Amino acid sequence: MGFRPIPFTNTLLWFLFIPHSDGAEEDAANMILFNLAKRFPQCYVKNFEMATKKNEKITGTPPVELPPNFVSYDGTNDIRWNTRYAELVKYKEKHGDCKVYTKTDLGRWVCSQRSARASTAKNLSSKRIELLDNLGFLWSGLPDGRARPIPGGDPRQNRAIAAKLVYPDLTIREVLQLGGFQEEELNVVKDLKHTWRTGYVYYKDQIVKKVENYEIARKSGARLEIEKLVNILQGDDEDRFEQVFQENSVRLPDFLEAAEERKRHGVVEKPRARSAKRRRNEDTMDMISDEEHQPASKQPYRAEGVVEQEELPIPDEVHFQAQVAYEHNFANAQQVARDPWRSHGNYWK
Repeated sequence: MGFRPIPFTNTLLWFLFIPHSDGAEEDAANMILFNLAKRFPQCYVKNFEMATKKNEKITGTPPVELPPNFVSYDGTNDIRWNTRYAELVKYKEKHGDCKVYTKTDLGRWVCSQRSARASTAKNLSSKRIELLDNLGFLWSGLPDGRARPIPGGDPRQNRAIAAKLVYPDLTIREVLQLGGFQEEELNVVKDLKHTWRTGYVYYKDQIVKKVENYEIARKSGARLEIEKLVNILQGDDEDRFEQVFQENSVRLPDFLEAAEERKRHGVVEKPRARSAKRRRNEDTMDMISDEEHQPASKQPYRAEGVVEQEELPIPDEVHFQAQVAYEHNFANAQQVARDPWRSHGNYWK
């Protein structure tokens, strides 16, 4: 006859009865566990892992079956780590570096090694760190030439933002110089593909965005540092400017005077987003400027005997009005420069 499970209502009676019968206790335990697993499967699975660990403590951990051709680089039988390390070794031999694409299995493992070393738990042993270092492993994962973010933000940028918040009439270039940025650094082209994106444009976009979102920004990191600088500038300390701008504080009076002059003449800086059309226009103006600086042999023909009129000094009022008009019609002026023979009456306001 085949095995027939005992009803659960009789399980306890069976367990009490079996030691006094001819059956073995192990058979009784198997029958009881069978009924429990059948009637309460979730509870059985929940306690199965605990029972397994307890059994391993008593009998010892069963030996791990290693795959064929397994190599233990770190001296352990950790199949997953040593297998991934072997894949990284092959990747280094093929590509010459350890810059693995992060969307692959190997790339995700590389990211996990960086996180394991950076964690406070120190989950990565010194032996594994040494093995990865021997391959030229990149622990930062940042592109070449890009530095890791500074805790609390860039001090120079923080000073520039604080200056813009306290003295909103200053231009972006002036607050950048107060922050410690050099003129040469601001004029460097960041992207050779887009020559218009200089250091000034890069930092200007960041400062404008952070100034606009200053009140709603989360008060942590750079936001707290900027708030400290703002409080110092708005304080009564005699050396408050030196505390914030350091050696560049001597430039602040001249910048404030220039800001008052612009304000009297109605010239206000209005940073705006650079559209694709504006970038094309600026590239065109750069080309025109390059043509004007060509050698004399390539300059446009000028008739002999024509004497250029002497330039007269322009009054300040006219100069500022012209600057405002040029900023208002910036894109239109570039359009005329690119196609001077076309009628542009509809483009001017």
